[in-house]
Amino acid sequence: MSDIQELPDGTRIIWAPIVKPKRFAFATQVFGEILLTAGVVLMLFVGYKTLFQDNLVGNQQSDFAKNFTERDGFVPLAEVANDADIFGRMYVPRFGENWTRLIAEGTRWHPVLNEIGIGHYVNTVMPGEVGNFAIAAHRGGFGGAFRDIDKLTTGDLVYIETKETWFIYKFLETEVVLPTDVGVIATVPEKLDGATYGSRYLTMTSCTPIFINTERIVSWFELERTQSTAAGMPRDLKIVVGSR
Repeated sequence: MSDIQELPDGTRIIWAPIVKPKRFAFATQVFGEILLTAGVVLMLFVGYKTLFQDNLVGNQQSDFAKNFTERDGFVPLAEVANDADIFGRMYVPRFGENWTRLIAEGTRWHPVLNEIGIGHYVNTVMPGEVGNFAIAAHRGGFGGAFRDIDKLTTGDLVYIETKETWFIYKFLETEVVLPTDVGVIATVPEKLDGATYGSRYLTMTSCTPIFINTERIVSWFELERTQSTAAGMPRDLKIVVGSR
C-alpha cells in the first residue's frame, strides 16, 4: 500500500511503496555481477598475456636466436635426429626487423615451442628438399612467435639460415583450416592452389584465433633461391635487419 502525505498548502504526495527484491532476483543480480567481474578479469589476463608476457618471452627468444653461437652451433641438416636439435635460424621481415627465432626438431611444447620458439614436423622434409618443410609455433602464449602469421602477403620472403646454406622462400597464400586437416603439411600440400609434385615448399602452421585455438592457420611458401652461408647474410635481408 502507498503512503499519502498532505502538505500544509493542501498538496498531496503519494509515496510509492518500497518493494523488497525477491530472493531469486537478488541472487540473479549477484550472479550477473560476478560474471561481469570475471569477464573483466579475463580481459585483463588476456591483455597481460598478449601485451606484456608474450612480448617479454618473445624478446627473450629473439635475443637467444641472435646470440646463438652462429652457424657452428647448428646441427647439420643431414645429422638432425633428436628432439630439440637446433638446426636453423629463421627471419621473417614482415614480423619486424628485430624478429628472429631458432628452429628445432620436433613440435613438443617443452622445450621446443615454449622455449626455443619454432619446431619442425619430424615427418616432413628438411629445408631446401623436394617436398614440404613444415614448421609450427605458437600465436599466443610463450612468445607468440607466429602471432602475425595472418599479416603475411604477396611479396613476403622467409629466410632460413642453416650451418651451410641460406634458404629463401617466397609467400604463396594463407588459409584457415580445421585441426583435422593434416594434409596441409603433406608433400603436396592439400588446399594449396596449384600445388605440384617436385616442388620445394615451406609450410608455417599455428593455432587460431589467438588464445581460442579452435582452428589452424597455415601459410605456404615456395623455395625461391639458396645461397651459401660463406657468402654471408643475403643482401636483401641485410638491408632490413642491418648489421646485427
